[in-house]
Amino acid sequence: MMATANPNNCPRCGSWNTGSSIGFNPQRINNDETLVSDCIFVCFDCKCEWKAIGFRLIASSAVGPPSEEAQEILLEAIKSAGQLRIEILDDDLAS
Repeated sequence: MMATANPNNCPRCGSWNTGSSIGFNPQRINNDETLVSDCIFVCFDCKCEWKAIGFRLIASSAVGPPSEEAQEILLEAIKSAGQLRIEILDDDLAS
């Protein structure tokens, strides 16, 4: 587990050139939006992968900001998520 609490920042090399690749426990909000949890992130510079446990986001097929309904659901999900934890997935990359 790493000390950083920002999943957008690589816990291995410190790069901000990162992105989420998958989320778990999808909960459909409406036809365009889904709440996902505990996302896996990847660094495009060093190829490190990590899981952000307690992280929640809205995946959307629509262009633009999330709907009011999705924002309310996201807020409640964040409140109940507990403390954010970052765990590197590949021990070989962590060294």
